[in-house]
Amino acid sequence: MFFLMGLVLLLLSACQENTAEEMHSHLEEAVETEEVFEQQQQPLLEAEQREQEIYEEIIDLGLDEMDEIEALAEEALELVDERQERLETERESLHASYEEYEKAIELKDDLEDEEAYAEAETMEEAMEARVAAYEEMYGHYEEALELDSELYEMFQNEDLTIETLSDHIEEINEVYRSIIDAKDDFNTYTDEYNEAKNQFYETSGLEVTQDAAETEVEEPNEEEDSE
Repeated sequence: MFFLMGLVLLLLSACQENTAEEMHSHLEEAVETEEVFEQQQQPLLEAEQREQEIYEEIIDLGLDEMDEIEALAEEALELVDERQERLETERESLHASYEEYEKAIELKDDLEDEEAYAEAETMEEAMEARVAAYEEMYGHYEEALELDSELYEMFQNEDLTIETLSDHIEEINEVYRSIIDAKDDFNTYTDEYNEAKNQFYETSGLEVTQDAAETEVEEPNEEEDSE
């Protein structure tokens, strides 16, 4: 009877380890899948910075130098298109990573260790909040891209007034402030998720890979004043 009970405990321990290891495999695959998301960050930031430079060049020119303004506005519109494409690539990567993550979290009910289960639940809460924050950020960014596109089309209108431009810039800045707030939330939940994941690994006796963490995002640029 004693040997039988020992065998049962050994089997339960092995089951726990196998479940945790399988979850670990999916979670690390999710990190690798998100590398495409990470690869969009620097090009997006550079496109935003160049677009900001173009905006400032246009403002410095004044509305009477239309030929040069139109050329700069067309370059800016190309950058808006590039940002849109990279945003979609970023989102597709995050969704693919999330799908792989879900394969891991679906196994959490098979965990026998209460502490490991609790850590898995904390990890799940952080990831759900992270994805929700990203979707909010994505919605605001889509709106910002549309407003940016309208801005550079407006610059090509010789009848553009300072009042109209100022109102549009204020609308753009308001949206970018919302993006920054959502990005702050996203980065906070990313940190919480990575911390919870590492705690889960430690509790389950798995190797913690410090560089295998979900990605944060950079802050966008706001437009300058119209004057």
